[in-house]
Amino acid sequence: MRKLALLGLVAVSSSVAAAGPHPLRPQDLATGPYQSVATAGYTGTLLYEGGCLLFRDDENTVQFLPVWPYGSVFNGTFVIFHRPGKTEQRIVVGEEFQIEGQPVAWQALSAPVYRPFQQQCGSPAFSVSRVRPGN
Repeated sequence: MRKLALLGLVAVSSSVAAAGPHPLRPQDLATGPYQSVATAGYTGTLLYEGGCLLFRDDENTVQFLPVWPYGSVFNGTFVIFHRPGKTEQRIVVGEEFQIEGQPVAWQALSAPVYRPFQQQCGSPAFSVSRVRPGN
């Protein structure tokens, strides 16, 4: 009887662990619907720090978590930026580029998929509309 109870406890705990939150993996990328409106623009680089893909401007005054349009992909070295109706662009981590978009409140990103990004990264979110080379 004890073995049966122990086996049941192990089965329940393993299913809870599988469904619970997980640390971000190198390929995890915050994505959302494409927003065409850009109210801010910065020149800087992407950095991968603490399991988060962040943007930091050249003056080190602004740091945020980019929320890329659906279809964008991160492979651990570069992001393929998907802008609907346009050619996809590659942005290498550490490469200088210009980013345009608008800040977005975490409350507006209410889907559970964004919670790990908010908890682990802690930086404000920024909806990406356009990117281009920095030089």
